[in-house]
Amino acid sequence: MTFSPTTLGTGIAGYNFLLRTRATQQAALANSPQVARDTEHFREKLKDIQTSDQLMEDRAMLRVALGAFGLEDDLDNKAFIKKILDSDLADSKSLANRLADKRYLAFAKAFNFAGESGPQLPDGKSAEDVTRDLAAIRTADDLLGNTSLLRATLKTFDLEGDIGNTFFLKKVLESDPTDPASFARRLADPRYAELAEAFDLSDKVKDRNTVYGFASVFADAAATLETPEDLLEDETLLTEALRVFGLENDVYRPDFLDSVLRSNLNDSTSFANQLEDKRYAALAGVFDFHEMAQAALAEEPFTSTLQSFVTTLNARSEPVTTSNDFFSDIKLMLETYKFFGLPSRSNQAGYVNRILNSDRSDPAAMIHGVTDGRYLALADAFRIEEPNTDRIYPPEFADQVVTNYLDRQFEISIGESDESMRVALSMERDLGKVIGNAKGNDSRWYGVMASNLLREVFETVFQLPDSFGTLDVDRQLKELKHRSESYFGTSALEDFTDPDRMEDLRRRYLMQSNLQSSATSSSASIVLSLLSRG
Repeated sequence: MTFSPTTLGTGIAGYNFLLRTRATQQAALANSPQVARDTEHFREKLKDIQTSDQLMEDRAMLRVALGAFGLEDDLDNKAFIKKILDSDLADSKSLANRLADKRYLAFAKAFNFAGESGPQLPDGKSAEDVTRDLAAIRTADDLLGNTSLLRATLKTFDLEGDIGNTFFLKKVLESDPTDPASFARRLADPRYAELAEAFDLSDKVKDRNTVYGFASVFADAAATLETPEDLLEDETLLTEALRVFGLENDVYRPDFLDSVLRSNLNDSTSFANQLEDKRYAALAGVFDFHEMAQAALAEEPFTSTLQSFVTTLNARSEPVTTSNDFFSDIKLMLETYKFFGLPSRSNQAGYVNRILNSDRSDPAAMIHGVTDGRYLALADAFRIEEPNTDRIYPPEFADQVVTNYLDRQFEISIGESDESMRVALSMERDLGKVIGNAKGNDSRWYGVMASNLLREVFETVFQLPDSFGTLDVDRQLKELKHRSESYFGTSALEDFTDPDRMEDLRRRYLMQSNLQSSATSSSASIVLSLLSRG
């Protein structure tokens, strides 16, 4: 069954009725068979749309995408829409940038097939920005502390009602989605397990053997460790130190570790240097307890390898995610080599690069043939993975497009019975976009003239004749500004962002439109009466 809106009266009374019932009526529209199928299809298939061709080939996807920007009439104008989607938005001469109707530019910007930053939300936040925000989420607290990102995330999973329940959400986020006995998996609502899986924070908690977990734990403690006892007596610090080198099992060998940590690495016969596994010498070198003691006796300042490494790593604004990130940061690269006790040699970078980029799923990969545990520890610590080259849509992208689509479809349905109501419902949004897209007041008025809907609003309110549009544009600009000043006390379009002034504009439009409609109906009645007398 198709959706049919309910209207009650015309003018201001009819508009107020629509405002009161819009939520209920629009929900009915969203649940109507065709609209429900299209919007659900859009949400499910969006992630698979990697090219403009794929969007063009899926009529249902394209119908929702175009409808969200008020461009539903172009559904069959595929060649033109393809050119819009493939426009280079950095080129002012590209088709999307040259069109007076800025809906096409907004459409092209949203999907941004030609740009490197990928899709972006109407607020201008790109997928690259959102991905960066998401990449920074290493713990549940990181997400819970980012209110806007948390709200967007919960909305994606239809869990907005939980935004204030931080204790509960933390338990969900730290759940292991692969473990049937975990907190999220034991909840009856599967959306919580899906939320936990999306962030996989349980895995990130387990990743404390990475340099980031290590640096986080040692950030405040690095400068306080002066003797092997200081480390051995702190279970947390000792565990993290052993983990980063893959030596967790040695936590139960305190005497052995004490001998390792006291070793003088400048002496080839020292305990750590005599061990076959070179990771122990590297561990001793990180804390430099022997060198530190010597410096203390000489009353000389001393900075340990641990302090230098932690400071350098924490100074980065973003984590290392590619081998290029690692090698382009020369200071971090050298500090890392020193941290893991790796020798300096001319081909070191090339050798490490091949290890970092090894495909661990390939049994023949180089990393599986490395016998020196220090290189394996480095590779595990940074966990370089093949970058995802797929287009990534921001979490709110599908929801915003669908919401915009439903808004416009509702307005179209209303317009089929009363066009003035459709205009009244959308005028605030359209005027807001004109104001936002242009900087100067004159440019904004030209935007009004270029918009059929907004031109209709102001020409109706100002009681301008149909022939007004045939005047020279500069004359039109002057007259519109003059009448705006006369009617509203301002010629600055930006002032219409004030709710009271916007409401005044809408009220005047509805009243004048209703008067014109009544006059037209009266004239038609008179004509019919005269004809019937004949």
